[in-house]
Amino acid sequence: MPGSRPARLPGAWLIPGSIEVPLAVNPPLIPSWHHSSPKAGGAPTAAPCLIPAELLLSRVTAGPVTPASRNTPSPVDPEAVEVLMNFDPDPADLALSSVPGHETFDPRKHRFSDEELKPQPIMKKARKIQVPDEQKDEKYWNRRYKNNEAAKRSRDARRLKENQITVRAAFLEKENAVLRQEVASIRQELSRYRTILTKYESQHGAL
Repeated sequence: MPGSRPARLPGAWLIPGSIEVPLAVNPPLIPSWHHSSPKAGGAPTAAPCLIPAELLLSRVTAGPVTPASRNTPSPVDPEAVEVLMNFDPDPADLALSSVPGHETFDPRKHRFSDEELKPQPIMKKARKIQVPDEQKDEKYWNRRYKNNEAAKRSRDARRLKENQITVRAAFLEKENAVLRQEVASIRQELSRYRTILTKYESQHGAL
């Protein structure tokens, strides 16, 4: 009959002055009214329309809907950031910084521990003790040979570490210069955006 309301459907949205919509719709739709422009000589008309319930409820309870593009970006791992630059160390320097028979030293990826970067004290050489020739037996020469080999290994390891730190420092110096240029450019761009935002808020109010 004209003007009569149909029976309410089970599990349906019931909005006063509108139609019922089943909740089975995913996402649920809520009826609303769309006002159209008046025709010549007539009055404005209103036609029913359906909008997503999530959109309508978010406007009611949480204010304007924030676009996904304005969400806070995910944090970036600093170790995963790659600085684009040209760094071509001398192959001879890399050879002096690499352990023979092992992978070539990579100054871009290698990390030193805090202990490795601590300054080393200057050690004074112990005064040599002269041993009479008649006491230089086989045991003496074996002990001297072992001491000389241990000292050589220690010097080689220290020189290798110094070479690695030198090459790594050269890479970091160049990377630091590139990053400083990027920071200067970003600061200049940020200053320009702030100026634009200030002008906008002075005309239209704060965002």
